[in-house]
Amino acid sequence: MQIHRLRQLLSVERALGPAPGKAAGVDGFTAWSRRVRDVVDRLARAERGPVAATSEGPPEAVDGLVRERLLFDSPARGRFRATALAPAGSGPLPAVLVVGGKNARLGQLTGEEPPDHPDRNVAEHLARSGFLTLAVDHGIGGGLDPDRLAGRDEGTVLAHAFALRGHSLLGALLGDALAALDRLRAHPRAAPGRTGIFGHSLGGAVALHTALLTGGPTPVCVAGHLGSYPALFARLLTGFEGAVLPGILEYADLPELLGALAPAPLQLQFGLRDPYLDPADAREAARTVRRAYTAAGAADLLDVLELDMGHGTDRESAAAFFARALAAPVTPATPVPAQRVRFTADERRTIADRVDDALASGVLTQGPQVTRFEALARTWTDGRDTVALSSGTAALEIALRILDVAGRTVLVPVNTFFATAAAAVRAGARVGFVDVELDGLGMDPDALRAALAAAGPVAAVVPVHIGGVVSPALEPLLEECRARGVPVLEDAAHAFGSTLHGRAAGAFGRFGAFSFFPTKVATSAEGGLLTGAGPEDLESARRWRDHGKSARGSTLHDRPGGNWRLSELHAAVGTVDLERFAPALAARRALAARYDELLVGVPGLRPYVPPKASESNFYKYLAYLDDPVDRERLKAGLRERHGVALAGEVYDTLLCDQPFFRERGHGAAFPRARWFAERHVALPLYPTLTEAEQIRVAAALRSELS
Repeated sequence: MQIHRLRQLLSVERALGPAPGKAAGVDGFTAWSRRVRDVVDRLARAERGPVAATSEGPPEAVDGLVRERLLFDSPARGRFRATALAPAGSGPLPAVLVVGGKNARLGQLTGEEPPDHPDRNVAEHLARSGFLTLAVDHGIGGGLDPDRLAGRDEGTVLAHAFALRGHSLLGALLGDALAALDRLRAHPRAAPGRTGIFGHSLGGAVALHTALLTGGPTPVCVAGHLGSYPALFARLLTGFEGAVLPGILEYADLPELLGALAPAPLQLQFGLRDPYLDPADAREAARTVRRAYTAAGAADLLDVLELDMGHGTDRESAAAFFARALAAPVTPATPVPAQRVRFTADERRTIADRVDDALASGVLTQGPQVTRFEALARTWTDGRDTVALSSGTAALEIALRILDVAGRTVLVPVNTFFATAAAAVRAGARVGFVDVELDGLGMDPDALRAALAAAGPVAAVVPVHIGGVVSPALEPLLEECRARGVPVLEDAAHAFGSTLHGRAAGAFGRFGAFSFFPTKVATSAEGGLLTGAGPEDLESARRWRDHGKSARGSTLHDRPGGNWRLSELHAAVGTVDLERFAPALAARRALAARYDELLVGVPGLRPYVPPKASESNFYKYLAYLDDPVDRERLKAGLRERHGVALAGEVYDTLLCDQPFFRERGHGAAFPRARWFAERHVALPLYPTLTEAEQIRVAAALRSELS
């Protein structure tokens, strides 16, 4: 019978294992919790974009409360309604998002309609207890033709329909709840950092999953939603498919999801007479949650209430819980990182599908994904043909080998990443260093002329577009090299998407080399790209990348190439990232403009302004520190007191000071490069940086530098 197969499936060990115990320690728990949250994010596929919300008329004062009706427009399911309630007055209040059960009507939650159960009006009760509340309408009831429903549960029909596209009803409700939570936090009467979530039954599932996706320790009260999925769905048969994420039990059970909320304050309520739960199963689930909270060092923040009630809510206990949990602002648990690489759940699913295509076909390298990656990249190289490679360093070395630099000198800026010069060394060249100019951070043309005159036979010049800035100094550099017959290889590792006078980085020299390392503006996890001015050079590059084979599939080799191929798996990541690159680039530029505004008047700090002719991709947002400011002390203060990490410099150590070159007598003054290396900082900047995080970075800098 199928029930036997179902019970087998539900009893299989979960991929993330049980909730860790005390022996795992806080670090072990944190790593496990992060994995649980990542799985929830992937399975939920919740809409995370901005959701418009408009007021349906002016606020109303009714019986000591102020009521405001809102209309949201959700990308997931169109419009839905919500109602904000607050005690009369003007001061800031702790705030609670209220999500009712499947059968709860919005008017019942807010007290506008007589409740069908005495405890249904949770939002009203919390508002009368001194909270700002926002109650959300699920929009489940009344949307489908009752004749066609023929007595079936509307929520169940909706859940099945969402599954046709690999989505879930819970994921749609999560998108709504996340939008409502953002709106609640931005409410003029919401006290900063003092927001919690309440949910009952289906609303408890929504509250739990919403809190898992918020990224911070949001206090949560869950009523009537406790137990194990195997018991609810295979033994009690009381589980509602709209309250679970498809595939979740492959990774974690309900108690583990609740435990992953730690160290957020959590209250769990369940009724001993609740017909949908088994008290023994609920108690066992609570023990699992407590074990996780103990491992997180947060056992005192978990409150489990066994109550003499049915499928309901103890409103007084919920109000008392939130009064404790929101008495003071919740300390931000998530720092502002120097770098954040994030793919949405749908993007990760697309990557997984493309990886699966590669695995199913057996073509794991130099296949259709690599071809598509190269085609997508051409959009950003002014149409120059491209060759995908295993790294940006491989792109540099292959170009230098094609230029036959062995035994001659390659000139590079003294301020660049070690790989620029190391690629020349591996290609058999001597390396000469050139000072930089501070307007566009490129190679200084006057210093280059002096180096060309002094270096003897020069095989190539390698300008570097530092921080994503294509310097106007590149133009006189190109003229000088053209006059001398010296080829130019652009190291555009930082500059994918950047332009000078509207012309793309990598389209000026004979070659352009790009990096798709995870920290760059576009990534394939590991990867690089080479552009060339002529088809012969690119055909040569394709041979070099594949062990010097004279033709694809050949067993004959006409040069000492290497394994510099890009795999189909890496290309699967890269194609998805390039498909979203245009909005990501626009976001970087908008974030840089916002920093320009926020940093006005910050003492001791002067933002670097790229030249007007150069449209930067803002791989780095750079700023200069005044002489008295100690960079390392500033970075430590930002990290330790504000949770803000600055990005890595570009660069803090000149090539002439690197041990490999210093020991070979390459030391010199290079005054402009040395000043830049010692005085600049790079602020965190990436497409997912939020307005609140930018404000936090600016406030932290102002605090530390004042």
